[in-house]
Amino acid sequence: MGPRLFALAALIARRQGPRVARLLLLKAQAWLADPANEATKQALLAQLRSIAEVAGGAAGRMSARLAREVEKRRVSVGAWERDLMGLRYEIADMAPGPMRAAALTAYTAQARAGVHLIGDAKRPDEARRQVVAALRAEARMLRGDRLSGAEREQALAAVEEALAACGASREVTPA
Repeated sequence: MGPRLFALAALIARRQGPRVARLLLLKAQAWLADPANEATKQALLAQLRSIAEVAGGAAGRMSARLAREVEKRRVSVGAWERDLMGLRYEIADMAPGPMRAAALTAYTAQARAGVHLIGDAKRPDEARRQVVAALRAEARMLRGDRLSGAEREQALAAVEEALAACGASREVTPA
């Protein structure tokens, strides 16, 4: 879902201006950082619905569809991991600039959000195992992605922080 939110922000930047796109990105990043937080979810939903009403056309339909998906979204380790991977793929495909920087910020927030899934799970030990495995896989994948040295370092630092927050041993080091 993260990459589609960024695609919508890019479309909205062209149609409604960078201010509206930036507001959408800020609300999306806040929600991605903690998908279980009802206040950030409602703020993102309000922004998406507002865009849907004003934008019309493809952007309006996309915004309305994303609002429905956010509303129905159940927070799970699998969904979190898919969003994390999707954001990583999206960053690598973006041209350098503010959208890429915002996507990297969302990626780091998403990585750090994994710890919230453990506390909210019915089986915290299983959720911890899955989150730690996903974060370790991300660390391996980051080493091979098309990122600048600074971007890679920032992403790996977020993964390392997330692993530490999950109680995992420190195993992530920059390549």
